[in-house]
Parts: sequence; structure tokens; C-alpha cells
Amino acid sequence: MYYMKNIKSIITITCLILSGTTVVKAQGTQQNSNEKYAEMTFVERTHNFGIFDVKNGDKTCWFVFTNTGNKDLLILSATASCGCTVPSFPKTPIPPGGKDSIKVDYTGSTRRPGVFKKTIALKTNAKVSTDYLYIMGEMVEKVVEDRLKQQTAN
Repeated sequence: MYYMKNIKSIITITCLILSGTTVVKAQGTQQNSNEKYAEMTFVERTHNFGIFDVKNGDKTCWFVFTNTGNKDLLILSATASCGCTVPSFPKTPIPPGGKDSIKVDYTGSTRRPGVFKKTIALKTNAKVSTDYLYIMGEMVEKVVEDRLKQQTAN
């Protein structure tokens, strides 16, 4: 009999602990849904310049984004993986639902021909504080470009 009372007590205590944990988790979830955060949503994260001639080696592209969060978005920095790539970003807050863009200049005219892929690291106040954009392409000399045109024509 004593054994049965202990088991009932253990089961009762376990049930109370579990129900208390569920209530705490539910309250925590409700608080998180009211949390304010910024979030960047890009149209594209990678821009491919394709194949282009060294003589036209300087390229520019824009990465368009929307703040899909519920708090103003601040871009704190944009850093490229190479000195040949220069990002420009808005310095003012982007409100929730607001759209803007990040301009990226690639100075290929000072580089050697070949395939490239550059990374732009963004630091923001968004829920995910570090984000990445990429540019890529292949810079060729005119002679090589003419050969490629001949190959695709055949």
C-alpha cells in the first residue's frame, strides 16, 4: 500500500513539473513572436557578369533587398574579399517593408584575365547579423573571346 502511494506521488509530481514546463515554453514562444527584428531579403545573392573582355573590365551591379522584418534595418559595414571589389551601401535606416540596394563595383581592368568569384560580407542589425553576396565572371582577352564566338557558332 505504501509503495502505491509513493508511485502515485511520483506520477503526480512528474505531471506537475511537465505541465509547468509547457506553460513556461508557451509564454516564451508568445514573447518571441512579439520580438522586433530586422531582416534582409534579397532578390538575388549572386551576380554573374558572364564572359567579358579585359578592355571592358570595369563592371557594376546592384543587389536589391527588402527589409522583411518589423524593425528598422541598419547596414553597419560591407567588406569585399578583394581590393578590386568596392561595395556601397545605404547609411540611413531602412524601415520595415522598405527597399534599397547595395552597389558593387568590380575593377577588372587592373586584373589579369581569368575566372573570378568575389565575396561581399555585410554586417547588419538583422536577426542574422552577417550576410554574404557574391559576384563572379570570366574576364578574357579579345582573341580568346573571338575563339569562343567561333566555337558557339559551329
